[in-house]
Amino acid sequence: MSKGLFITATGTDIGKTYVTALLVKKLREASFNAGYYKAALSDAGFVNRIANIHQDEQTLLSYLYKNAVSPHLAAKIEGNPVEKDTVISDYATVQKNYDYVTVEGSGGIICPIRYDDKAKYFLTDIIKWLHLPTLIIADAGLGT
Repeated sequence: MSKGLFITATGTDIGKTYVTALLVKKLREASFNAGYYKAALSDAGFVNRIANIHQDEQTLLSYLYKNAVSPHLAAKIEGNPVEKDTVISDYATVQKNYDYVTVEGSGGIICPIRYDDKAKYFLTDIIKWLHLPTLIIADAGLGT
């Protein structure tokens, strides 16, 4: 089984995608077989390009939403909610191909991933499902 690290942040636009891309890039430059995974929301292609992973685009991200809102709202609008089994299965697929997998969260650490009548999931749930240590990216502002 591969090793992994979950990257989250104190909010949006803090730099978690940038830090994630640099971490994966540096791991690969140090000859580690490092990959990337994100459960929901944005275009994960940035990390793939910056880190020169050449990872199959289909394995980078489980849920890509068109609406630029939190995953739970995008899922409600688009009718495609995050499923726990899909996240776990997709992460396991990436693990099979890489010795080290960096997982990027969506938004801040308490971002709702799914919040409806069937299930209520937050980023902290994904961290628990995947059993990953976590790095929190924060700005240098007051309170962080």
